[in-house]
Amino acid sequence: MSSRSLSPLALRAAGRTAVAALVGVIAILPMFPSPGTTYAMGLVLQIMLFVYLAQAWNIAGGFAGLFSLGHSAFFGLGAYSYAIGVSKYGLDPFVCFLIGSLLAAGLGVVTAIISTRLSGMFFAMVTLGLNEILLNLASQLTWLTNGDAGTYLRKQFTITAGTAYYLFLALTIAVFVLAAMVRHSKLGTMCVAVKENEAFARALGVDPAPWKIAAVVISAVATSIGGGFFAMYQGIVSPSMVFTFSISIKMLIVTMIGGMGTLWGPLVGSFLVLLDELIRASLGATFGGVSLIAYGAILIFSALFLPKGIMEAVRKHLPDRSARNG
Repeated sequence: MSSRSLSPLALRAAGRTAVAALVGVIAILPMFPSPGTTYAMGLVLQIMLFVYLAQAWNIAGGFAGLFSLGHSAFFGLGAYSYAIGVSKYGLDPFVCFLIGSLLAAGLGVVTAIISTRLSGMFFAMVTLGLNEILLNLASQLTWLTNGDAGTYLRKQFTITAGTAYYLFLALTIAVFVLAAMVRHSKLGTMCVAVKENEAFARALGVDPAPWKIAAVVISAVATSIGGGFFAMYQGIVSPSMVFTFSISIKMLIVTMIGGMGTLWGPLVGSFLVLLDELIRASLGATFGGVSLIAYGAILIFSALFLPKGIMEAVRKHLPDRSARNG
């Protein structure tokens, strides 16, 4: 194999071709109706949802290094803004998405300000605490949310599985475009600089606060929009469905395994969602904890052998092969 075949330009072109082929396969899947196709569509829809959410998390967690454990707070705000807005107050869906985005942006600013005072696991625990506050509020404010019974949406405010499938495909493509724009902008450059060495960045006159705030707000709004469309698809929103730690941890793990701070990391790490769904489908409730064991094993393996994720390992490995084969 020649070194040219492994050149960065050739690899990027091959990667784009592979992604385009994947999108094409996903797009035509519903055109072949069968029981197997219906199951596959449901599986792909779940994967697209978490790829979308992981990429939204990646904008703050991967690019800016703001390790959040409570991103489901933004997801839940978007879901409840849509559900309550359309079901209780008869608001236009667009207005509900706007309200959810504004609420998420406001909470994102608070979260980013906290990040200037705390770092590492201290910041992560604070974000988890914020999510727990919203979880309890959603359970207690029964006059607004209907508590643990959940807020149900009337049929005219929901979408079918087929519509949701293509909608989440479009959303996933859009969030990748957004992440690429952020990563290759001044915002992305500054966020990475602050993440790598905040003290050095400060010494050069860079104020980390506005860049962190911008990254978190963009991430929060994108996550909130995903929550709104999730509510539209599910037709019901309850505290345990949206303000749940499992959603936050899936965003984090999918990104971490694929490669935090890389554009394609969330897509590569999405095999974890596939693994989780396949284990649940094959073993059912009898061995419900097996998927958690699998997650733990993969995390341990990643921490030991792929500390920066699959994408970073591939990126480091290919130049070595290129040099040997050149």
